[in-house]
Amino acid sequence: MVKAKKFQPLAVLNQKLKGLDVFESNTNPTPPSQSSHTSSHTPTPDPVIPPDPEEFITKSHWQRPGYDDSCSEPSCEKRLGNMNGRVNCRKCGLLYCEEHTMFQIRLSRSAQHEPVRGVWCRCCETCYVSREGYNDHHGLERDHTDVFRRIRQRNINRSTLETSRLEKRLTKLTQLLANPPSPEHLTPANNRWSLGSLAALTNAKAQQKRALEQSIIEWQDDSTVSRCPYCQQEFTNYTFRRHHCRLCGKVVCGDAQTACSSEIGLNIHASNAASEKPGVPVGVDVRMCQDCKHTLFSRSDYARDLTKKPADQRAFENLQQFERGIRLLLPRFQKLLLMLQDNSKQPTLDQLQEAAKVRKRLTLAFTQYDTAAKRIRDLPSNSSTQQRLQRAVYQQAYNFLSLHMLSLKSLPKLLKNNHTQSIDNRSLNRPPNGALAAIMFNETESSSVISGSSVSAMEAEEKDLRERLIVLEEQKFFVQEMLADVKKHRRFDEAAALGQNIEDLNREIAQITSQISSMDFASAYQGGIASPPG
Repeated sequence: MVKAKKFQPLAVLNQKLKGLDVFESNTNPTPPSQSSHTSSHTPTPDPVIPPDPEEFITKSHWQRPGYDDSCSEPSCEKRLGNMNGRVNCRKCGLLYCEEHTMFQIRLSRSAQHEPVRGVWCRCCETCYVSREGYNDHHGLERDHTDVFRRIRQRNINRSTLETSRLEKRLTKLTQLLANPPSPEHLTPANNRWSLGSLAALTNAKAQQKRALEQSIIEWQDDSTVSRCPYCQQEFTNYTFRRHHCRLCGKVVCGDAQTACSSEIGLNIHASNAASEKPGVPVGVDVRMCQDCKHTLFSRSDYARDLTKKPADQRAFENLQQFERGIRLLLPRFQKLLLMLQDNSKQPTLDQLQEAAKVRKRLTLAFTQYDTAAKRIRDLPSNSSTQQRLQRAVYQQAYNFLSLHMLSLKSLPKLLKNNHTQSIDNRSLNRPPNGALAAIMFNETESSSVISGSSVSAMEAEEKDLRERLIVLEEQKFFVQEMLADVKKHRRFDEAAALGQNIEDLNREIAQITSQISSMDFASAYQGGIASPPG
């Protein structure tokens, strides 16, 4: 506030700036008076004076001022005079007030828009807005597609030519190495080889191979290269030897860490002159520098990399396959459950067996689906985004299991109800009318009531109870894993529901276990032994 009080009032500043012309007016500006106190010892260079717009731009199209002129702006229409000003637009020539001629554009001598070599001149808002390029928000656009295509085509042609040249050299070299001419001058007359002759033959084959390799391309002289052109390591006579690329002849090193050059193993079918059929494959090692190797195999390596799928993608596709299988089986299982729940029609043995079979397949599919989801969750990854994605996939799989595994509990309840009904019928001396009772008493649709022994009925009942117990144990195991995962992520509302499901499963398991333990097979066997005829 203390500093602000030292400033001049705003009215005084406006009074001082009122006489300054930011834009040129219709009257010619007065040249500034030169100071009389100029130094004669230091001559000043002549400044570069820009062209005066009043002398450069034509005024033949200007509107002549009159007594009763008003601003040409439709929204203004103020009377022009000393208070509001009387200014001609340099482009259209119409008269405007000071307020509506506060714009500048570049104009040529003929008062036309010239954005490059024109002179900045005062104009109205209409001429400023209607100039060429005002609404062009993208600026100047030039299509370089054809130029880029020509440059790219030259590079492609050069690369294709170099690739074809190296391929021809490699083909010729591999054919020569796969079918070398035999050194007949070293073959002894009596077909007996000594150590000296074998060494001479080996040396001759090495010399022959070297000559064949040098016949493809001339090798670079070893004495002209002291360092590897790629890794810049200095060559020595023994420890760090020089090698030659068999396709370009360049001197390179053979360091396995830098991979400046490497031996590429190729399988070539050696041609047989006696028969037209191709011979057996022959392994040939060709040393290539990294440039030739990249030129020859970059496209094939890229195509092979495209066919490869990462581990997370393969695991996710496997999970999707299990999900499709489950979705195909679920409608069939639901249909069988509706048939078994129909009280007006007694389910047959085939329907029960088919429902048990579909349920077993569903249980196996759910187990595999849960294993695949856990595999995705436990995939190692250093990326936090990848880890979040894996956890999201596992959460979606967990929701899918929680939603669709509840229908598996319906079949054991139906079997239990049918079993209870069959026991009530037997206690009241009624014929068995349930599907499970039909299984126990070996009753089918084609036959009437066929009585069986009590031992076989108890064995069938025990088998059914044990199958139900196994299924309930599997469901309990799945629900316990879900409960542990829910508690880990602190979703307590879901944990309460899963805890209630575990209590229900424990109650059913205890009831079935008590039923199995209460079966008296000893009395059944004693009662089933027929007494001897008296």
